[in-house]
Amino acid sequence: MKRAFWGLILSFCMAISAASLTEAAGLFDSQNTGPKILIGEIQSYGDYELQADAFQIFADKLCQELNQHKLMVTGNTGKMSNEEGRHSEGGAGEGALLSKIHMDAIVHGHQFEHGYAAAKLVRYADATMGRRFFYDEERVAAWKKQPQQTYFLSQGVQAAAKKIAGKYGATYLLFVNVKDVDVRLKHGMFASHTTNETRGKKMKAALDYYLINASTGRVYEGHCENKKTAQMYNFALVQGGKGMDVAELLNHIMEAQTDDIVKDIVKNGMKAVH
Repeated sequence: MKRAFWGLILSFCMAISAASLTEAAGLFDSQNTGPKILIGEIQSYGDYELQADAFQIFADKLCQELNQHKLMVTGNTGKMSNEEGRHSEGGAGEGALLSKIHMDAIVHGHQFEHGYAAAKLVRYADATMGRRFFYDEERVAAWKKQPQQTYFLSQGVQAAAKKIAGKYGATYLLFVNVKDVDVRLKHGMFASHTTNETRGKKMKAALDYYLINASTGRVYEGHCENKKTAQMYNFALVQGGKGMDVAELLNHIMEAQTDDIVKDIVKNGMKAVH
């Protein structure tokens, strides 16, 4: 199911013009005066089948939302998915270090589930904290009940985060873990031949995000989950008399998520890690 869905998303990404990507890259030349945020990685540590192109579209939308809230964004527009770093273990390059910082924030956080993580993340969790750490059910349950409590990166990882942020002049680092994206039809699984018809189709996307104070290594963890149905959007297409296709539905999901993320960061995240 997911292969078919992300095959559609890849086709959608290829349709984006070079001009639109250039425009998105221009966001990094913003004259905004707010704190500067380095987007370290937008990646999935829950399902390795998700495509880098879809992450890049999400990154562009996230940059737009941050700029609209007068926040400056720094980083490499073409490498926010950090594919190279995601597949590297034990490397010393910037991509590998960004992946390590992201994983460290995840395994110390409230949302981490040992049994539903990508193999690389599980190996990192076991090596960093020990497998038994995650089988203390009472401790895990108590931690999950305190979702707003901040925490710190591991000492060595904190030093790496501070060094990378300093290179870009960033005050904060932001990481997004897209854990789950799912599309279903009413009474059946999603199939590629139904791409242009969305009546009865549902989409779910769940992600966690981590705002890190570059100086202290303090982490604020947020969670965002959106469930939408095509019928909720069809009112906008009544005049055309057509259903909404999957690519357009995905765009709405992404916009809803990035809006939720940035509002939470501005309202709660920055204060929490200050």
